[in-house]
Amino acid sequence: MSGLCARGASVCGAILALALLTAAAAQAADPAPVPLTYGGEVRLRGEAFDNPMDLDDAADDSYQFWRLRYRLWLDARPRDGLRFHFRFGNEYRWGVHGASLGLASVRDPESRVSLDNGWAELADARRGLSLRFGRMDLLYGEGFLICDGTPADGSSSAYFDAIRARLERAGCTLDLFTAKIADEGFGAPARDEDLHGLYAQRGRYEAYALHRCKRGATIYQAGKPWEIVSPRQWTAAFGLRVSHLPKTGWYGAAEGAYELGEFEDAPPAEVADAPPDDHDDRRAWGAHARAGIALKARTHPALEVGGLWLSGDDPATATYEGFDDFCGEWPKWSELLIYTLYDGTTRLEHCDEPGVVRDAGAWTNLRAVWLEGRADLAPDLKLTARGMQAWADQPAETRGLLWGLRADWTGLPGVAVQALGEWFDPGEYFDGAGDGAWYARCQLVAAF
Repeated sequence: MSGLCARGASVCGAILALALLTAAAAQAADPAPVPLTYGGEVRLRGEAFDNPMDLDDAADDSYQFWRLRYRLWLDARPRDGLRFHFRFGNEYRWGVHGASLGLASVRDPESRVSLDNGWAELADARRGLSLRFGRMDLLYGEGFLICDGTPADGSSSAYFDAIRARLERAGCTLDLFTAKIADEGFGAPARDEDLHGLYAQRGRYEAYALHRCKRGATIYQAGKPWEIVSPRQWTAAFGLRVSHLPKTGWYGAAEGAYELGEFEDAPPAEVADAPPDDHDDRRAWGAHARAGIALKARTHPALEVGGLWLSGDDPATATYEGFDDFCGEWPKWSELLIYTLYDGTTRLEHCDEPGVVRDAGAWTNLRAVWLEGRADLAPDLKLTARGMQAWADQPAETRGLLWGLRADWTGLPGVAVQALGEWFDPGEYFDGAGDGAWYARCQLVAAF
């Protein structure tokens, strides 16, 4: 592994050296310096969990592993109104070598450097207009629907291959963007998926309209009798968000979205026990809110209460009510709880057709309330504790009780250390034994 790491480090060093030499040459030719900034980080993350997917002590789903991610970014502004940004990176699990992941990606176990961000931006400051195109990160609000773009790569990256036009005027920001999430062409196994959006913000108020389309045939796996893996579907979402988030004092935020579209869930006709109707109209909604108070006292204590409601499909209706979380599948409410939504082992008896796993791995069919407390135990050490009670929306049964504890230390410049632990006590919603599950993470980030 040392040879692979050395090769990756040498590539990063070559990229940085080339960028610095280019900047030096430009400065020698022109008295005015070329604005060039750079930086990077290395993150070491250890993860361990037990029972999160099947909630059964008798099954073997206990894992422990280390993940290493490194990044190097360059930002150049050669003149007013023109900007280039590049970020190179890689993440891989220690001990994983030679495995084939298809096309090269940031999750490359052979430690090859990949392009994590690469975009150009043209701007007219006088008119408040800008156009950004290339590979970029997009984050709106608290990441409820738009945050992670690349599919199935965990925490290694979250980029979108996108075009974004922005208008800033009279205190209002209006974004129009389109992104290609996946393409069936060019030899890729992924199904075709596109995202389009219009997002407006003025002060603490935000409004948006989004559209996501997954083309191609519905993907299924033979099961008992069959399982839907990824349905052909399109969804439009219309949402509003309001927030007031000062560092101290009373704060709060709330967001809601209504969705409509179509959801085609039937496998090919040759599959046994296929339903007669191959699509449903989607009518779904989701909302989340939180409010609390953060005091100016020495330990900066804070107390927060929050809740969320994501609609689930009612099998008694011809409409599909399951909430579509668009590009918000990152573990924003729990690192552990998202695992219980990944496969069909705990969900099959609650679907309207046997063996159907609709929207697996998505934040959907979920109601929850939580209470969270935060305080600084030392000048650079913050402790956060949370208790969350969760239910399913359809059927209205208890998912379980989740406890979480997180510590963050930032005592050295450019260094951040975090330790996180979660415990889940499942309720009657889940099939099987319903044994408890836990998740733990420790990580070290060094940035420059």
